[in-house]
Order: sequence, then C-alpha cells, then structure tokens
Amino acid sequence: MQTGESVKLILDMSRCTVAEGGKAGSATQAGLVINAFRVTTRNGISFANADQTVDSSGHAVTEYIRHSLSREGKLTVRASKLIIGTTELVNQGEFVCELPDRAKFIW
Repeated sequence: MQTGESVKLILDMSRCTVAEGGKAGSATQAGLVINAFRVTTRNGISFANADQTVDSSGHAVTEYIRHSLSREGKLTVRASKLIIGTTELVNQGEFVCELPDRAKFIW
C-alpha cells in the first residue's frame, strides 16, 4: 500500500469469528478496494469505508466498516450504521478474521 499500488481485501465472513463469543460469522463474502489507510508501529494497519444504502427496514443509512490489521495477522472488522437524519449509531457486529485463509489482500 505504501508503494501506491491498488490493494483489495477479500473476506470470507463465515470463516471469521464473532469477537465476543467466538461463534462463526455469517455466510457472507465481502470485498473492498483500500483507498486510504493508516500504519502505526503499535497498532498495525487501519482502514475504513462508508457507503450510503437502504437497510432491510427501508431506512436510508450510512454503513461504516472499520478494519484493523494487527501485527500478529488478525484482522478485526467492526460494522455499524447511522440512520440518515438521526444521531442513532447502530452497532452491527465485530468480527476477527485471521490471515491468509479468512482474509486475503490482493495487489
């Protein structure tokens, strides 16, 4: 990423675990292109994305997904949504995915 190459993340959430309780994540495949990131010697690599959509209740929402890759190779994914027009932030879950079989970086 620091060389300017385009980096993509592919996740198999069914092979990740829920941060609290250790249950398997949902049967979901996900991917994104990393546009912005932060690297720190203490915390590893962090990046996020946000998009506006309509949730299953028909509300317009902004979804936020934050990713933190530790130096030990564990990717923590935190998802939340903000219902547009409110200040209500809804936590949608936190998952832990280990590299390379549950989360893959492609460049």
